[in-house]
Amino acid sequence: MLAPQARYLIARSATDPADLKGFLLFQMIQEETMDDDIMANCAYCFEIQLMESARNRGLGEYLMDLLYQIGKHWKMDKVMLTVFKVNKGAFRFYTKKLGFELDEISPSACLPHYKARLFDYELLSKSCK
Repeated sequence: MLAPQARYLIARSATDPADLKGFLLFQMIQEETMDDDIMANCAYCFEIQLMESARNRGLGEYLMDLLYQIGKHWKMDKVMLTVFKVNKGAFRFYTKKLGFELDEISPSACLPHYKARLFDYELLSKSCK
């Protein structure tokens, strides 16, 4: 969270700027692809946190859309994130509501099932093209 490349999108109350509602931590990074010679330019969401009172009001969707717009503006290949398999609600949010898909380097996308099931996470991405 303290890396010099870390960037934050911070959500505050419109009436009280001291009232923090949530944040999204991201970095612009290069990520592997299935082609050994090609790296993908990514706007990578490392963390999104919302206060309980700010959930289910569109704020998470709004922050993720801002990250997507930043990725497009800076001509990134995609927006990426990691989601734990046990977090079914987050997985549904990213895939069903926001249109993310399993990234090509996600364990379930590139490994046989018997190996992929050993991982407790998936990598999701959404193209900025």
